[in-house]
Amino acid sequence: MSLKADLKTLQTRLESNRPAEAVAVMHRAVDELRTSGAPDRVLKVGDKAPDFVLPDAAEQPIDSRALLARGPLVVTFYRGRW
Repeated sequence: MSLKADLKTLQTRLESNRPAEAVAVMHRAVDELRTSGAPDRVLKVGDKAPDFVLPDAAEQPIDSRALLARGPLVVTFYRGRW
């Protein structure tokens, strides 16, 4: 089975456990993102990310330039305050 088919199977299984109204809202949100042009503005392989300062898990500012000065950088985003 291809990755695309695996993802479609997973989507179907996950959506079957949610109310139809919630699934409709999620689909509308995805459609709005697609029509907004956002997918055309994402970084592509080989693109240079812009410099940034963001809070870390302890809400301390982290400057990407300072981190890059020490070596390669991997950025992970997570949702919420865990």
